[in-house]
Amino acid sequence: MADLSFDSSLVVRIDEEGLTCEDVERRLAAVLEEQGYVKDTYAQAIVDREANFPTALDMSGLNVAIPHCDVANVNKAAMCMGVLAHPVDWYKMDEPEETCKVSVVCMLALTEAHAHLEMLQKVIGFVQDQELVGKVIAATDPEEIFSLASGLLV
Repeated sequence: MADLSFDSSLVVRIDEEGLTCEDVERRLAAVLEEQGYVKDTYAQAIVDREANFPTALDMSGLNVAIPHCDVANVNKAAMCMGVLAHPVDWYKMDEPEETCKVSVVCMLALTEAHAHLEMLQKVIGFVQDQELVGKVIAATDPEEIFSLASGLLV
């Protein structure tokens, strides 16, 4: 996973209210597409997969979603992080009929199918540090967010 790109250009602070998880997914997918990491099929593939296999992790506190899709939609491995000033309702990974409020989205664009599990484990490690997640959410500058999050995620 050393070839995974993640830097401050892949950190997006989203301050709008009233967004859906699809709105957030499309916004982050657009960042990945603009930078050449994913194909033009990626955004729809993310939305379609999320509808069938939700990705929110309910930590009973500060929750994270980890949208990802088939490697066929990816040009180069990267992660795009969205930090939501106003949490968004997101369907839970372990209880797909229920939602939780998500404040951080770690969108994965991976080129190897088996890499999803490794990155999922890293994101779970990150989200378990609720104090760190709180600092990431409170940060307003992409450089600061990247600095806080990069230690556990890369």
